Amino acid sequence: MVNRGQTYPEVGPAARGADIPPVSYLNWYVPVLTEQRQHNLSFSGLQFPWDLSDVKDVWKDHRGPGYDHRDLVANMYGIPREMVQLCLGATQGISLAILGASRGGKVAVEMPSYGPVSQTARLLGLETMPVSRKGGDGPWNIQREEWKQVLQQCDTLVISPQLNPIGWSYTDDDREWLVHTCKELDVMIVSDEVYAGADKNWRPFFTEGDNCITISSLTKVHGLGVLRYGWVIAAPHVVKWMENAFRNLEGEVASPTIRLVEHIKDRLHEPVELIEKYRTHNLPVLQAMLERVGIEWTPPPHGVFGAFRVPGVDTMEMIDTIGREHGVLAVPGCMFNEGMKEWLRVAWSIDPESFSEAIDALESVLRVAMNIP
Repeated sequence: MVNRGQTYPEVGPAARGADIPPVSYLNWYVPVLTEQRQHNLSFSGLQFPWDLSDVKDVWKDHRGPGYDHRDLVANMYGIPREMVQLCLGATQGISLAILGASRGGKVAVEMPSYGPVSQTARLLGLETMPVSRKGGDGPWNIQREEWKQVLQQCDTLVISPQLNPIGWSYTDDDREWLVHTCKELDVMIVSDEVYAGADKNWRPFFTEGDNCITISSLTKVHGLGVLRYGWVIAAPHVVKWMENAFRNLEGEVASPTIRLVEHIKDRLHEPVELIEKYRTHNLPVLQAMLERVGIEWTPPPHGVFGAFRVPGVDTMEMIDTIGREHGVLAVPGCMFNEGMKEWLRVAWSIDPESFSEAIDALESVLRVAMNIP
């Protein structure tokens, strides 16, 4: 067994140089991808068959009389363009949102977490403190006493409502409590909602008030990560601060990105519809397999992935060894939080035939790992 040290995201004081925390998930995942394992259940976003080869003059300047490139997102949400800041994907959006929200105090970060969501504030010179959502089979709940104690010491909170790697969002009661508590304590909420597009009933956090910021992109639900097209939505005065930060860091969004997204803007419903088709076909296959190996699991009501506990099994060791032997790739839970080394994230974002073959292979892996005849 390889000793990989700490793999989950790190909290703590501002980080520079050698203190900058790694994104251990990507350090592990990117090399493993080069193995091209036959059965890939690791995708965090939809695999959608976009073809953008027919876009003409993609390198030309996108500008035109009266054109504002924020209008696409503004129209998507039904808001003024002054509430929108475009950016190079949601990862950059996290930095912009924290820069716009922070008053220099400590930042509360939600766990479990994808590394950049919880670690970015440290790179921006801010100390972070963890708050946890915990659970098992079903929704994971806010630990309210812990959260309130931490929030009393912070001026900003960074959350991922559609929790990675679990896939569950807040219960209505938890969301109501969180919004009320943060308003009461004068805490800004930065909400990473890159998976929210798969839930047609989702209410973006920016609708809860001027202390709430929404981040999203076309990467996860729409399968357009290669374009690096994201956005942040906030009160106009906060957006102005983020615009200043963006122009210092980046200047402006590249014309090819704007032109390509404008080309497919009327087709953005297609990936969302495909997600529902994949859920209909693939989830019963996954649930039936887990039942055969004795694992109880309730899928999240929306999205493209979920996670379950494999009792007594180190899932990273399992994927690195037995998984490799069977050509299976899925994501171990230890990449997202301490104490999740027995959890495994599985995505159903691929075509049903490939998914069924991958689940058969995963069942073989689990039977060996769990010593099931």
